[in-house]
Amino acid sequence: MRVGITGANGYVGTILRAAFAEEGHEVIAFARSNRVTSESAAAMVGVAERRPYEIKRPPSGAAFSDLDVLIHGAWDLTLVNAGDVWGVNVSGSQHLLRNAADAGVRRVIFISSMSAYKGTRQLYGQAKLACERTASSLGGVSTRLGLVYGPGWGGMAGALRKLTTLPVTPLIGVRSHQFTVHETDLAAAMVRIAESDMPLPEPVGLANPEPVPFRRLMKEIAASQGRTLRAVPVPWQLVSGVFKATEALHVPLPFRSDSILGLVHPAAEVPGVERLKQLGIEFRSFSLEGDRP
Repeated sequence: MRVGITGANGYVGTILRAAFAEEGHEVIAFARSNRVTSESAAAMVGVAERRPYEIKRPPSGAAFSDLDVLIHGAWDLTLVNAGDVWGVNVSGSQHLLRNAADAGVRRVIFISSMSAYKGTRQLYGQAKLACERTASSLGGVSTRLGLVYGPGWGGMAGALRKLTTLPVTPLIGVRSHQFTVHETDLAAAMVRIAESDMPLPEPVGLANPEPVPFRRLMKEIAASQGRTLRAVPVPWQLVSGVFKATEALHVPLPFRSDSILGLVHPAAEVPGVERLKQLGIEFRSFSLEGDRP
């Protein structure tokens, strides 16, 4: 197949590029043109073609007309204002999904999040939900990713890993949990969904259905680095307030204040587990054995 991936330079995009290329599919990488550097060019080895892409200016359907599959994973995580998130990420994603559908792409897959559940208080989750509705109306598939972990240590898992290197780790969401997905399982599941014609009208969660307590998650992340977790419970409202104030000053942070809501108010369950089993898709239980740097 000819598989297009937006956000192809990102953590998840890089995982998917490698997986589809390994399975013999042609990968067309859609990425920001201003990131064409010697480093990113080297990272694109194995990609059949590279096409410029900006989420705020989605290309016309002509850019997708030769694709069998389009996976939309691009998202501007630097935006924290609701108006900006809707004006760029949501609007840009919705236009892209419509253009791909109009171009006749056989399978359009929107990469969503386990934070996108009914009643979510997180801006990120609400924005992803809006895009899921568009994808569903067009016959596309929405895949809600759990906390992705593995040897790449990117995304939220990478940010949490950095927290465990502090002399004392502030522990928020002591009673919360996360649903996790290993990089390898994520890649295999996405390839299987892309290759399949099975209708998936409802969002499906790409994560093991067993919730991982947040304290255990942090403890194992620390242990994977040969460290013992030294944590102090901290009210999440306090941390969120500090992050919001820092964001207002445009100071870089390991993750956004909005992300804290996703940590302390996680989804109650993983959707579509039985549906994915029909495709032979299952996910391993959380473990960092074998993924130590």
